Amino acid sequence: MDNTMLALGNQIRIFRIESGLSQEELALKSGIERSQISKIENGTLMGVTYTTIHKLYNSLGLVLTPTKPESQQLDVHPFVKWAGGKTQLLEVISSHLPSSFGRYFEPFVGGGALLFKLQPDEFFINDMNDELICVYRCLEDDALFNKLKKQLELHEKNHSEEYYYQIREMDRLEGYNELPIYERAARMIYLNKAGFNGLYRVNGKGFFNVPSGKYAKVTCYDRKTFDGLRTFFETKKHQITSCDFEEAVKDAKAGDFVYFDPPYDTWEDKESFTAYDKIAFGKEAQARLAKVFKELSDRGVYVMLSNHNTAYINELYSGFHITVVPAKRMINSKASGRGNVEEVLITNYE
Repeated sequence: MDNTMLALGNQIRIFRIESGLSQEELALKSGIERSQISKIENGTLMGVTYTTIHKLYNSLGLVLTPTKPESQQLDVHPFVKWAGGKTQLLEVISSHLPSSFGRYFEPFVGGGALLFKLQPDEFFINDMNDELICVYRCLEDDALFNKLKKQLELHEKNHSEEYYYQIREMDRLEGYNELPIYERAARMIYLNKAGFNGLYRVNGKGFFNVPSGKYAKVTCYDRKTFDGLRTFFETKKHQITSCDFEEAVKDAKAGDFVYFDPPYDTWEDKESFTAYDKIAFGKEAQARLAKVFKELSDRGVYVMLSNHNTAYINELYSGFHITVVPAKRMINSKASGRGNVEEVLITNYE
């Protein structure tokens, strides 16, 4: 079996994990036996055809495109399933990157799909979600990282319907914000893996309110690649912040690259998900983001932005390069809310 097929098998495992699917669930969606999926992901591909690979990709909402193994790249991928995650669009986004750039900035990092795809030597990542940033902080430090893994294994061992709701209620307790960050980080990952459809959603008071996914068993992290995340943060020059997006890019200079993947603009006739944190990201925030985009462009910074293909977004970024991209929404509280959508990639360069 050639190296391309081996690379495809590894990508299927990565995409499945980010989508929050077990091998059994992917088997039901694709019609491919679980035992065969396991062999494909582990690199045992004798007798496997491209038709089988294509079915698995299609079940994950992905497009099968030629790929080559990247021998010097670390095997890292998002550690959570994230609404708006860019795994399925990485090939399209990659084809629209500047030919070269200096430092990498991502002010709405989320699950970090593009960050882990690019693996830049120097990067600045930011997110207003404090719980998410706790995880990234644990990836910077050996002691915190090892404590995080132990805490995740404890959640796996204790998982049940009752346990899920006990852990979910923690952020309502006095002193929660004073807990060690590895405990908050582990809670965040566990709730993401055990909650309904991999949602991360909070109410107006900032309390996590996603119901249980009713899973009999939960795997909080992929043992095969989780250590690669620690290696990635250990070997790259980086800065992690949790502040306003405008503050996060204030030091970007000519030749740097900024990728904006904000909460998306909403459609008037469709239900859209924007509840990543208690601070709503509405029309005024979209307009302020467009202003920052233009200011960065005037400074000679390469800028790319993803969003819904709405009239409002097209108006805000009139004069820049706008590419319409078909995508598939994988996360929604209602099955009817998942499916094909149109997004846009906006750049200040050709």
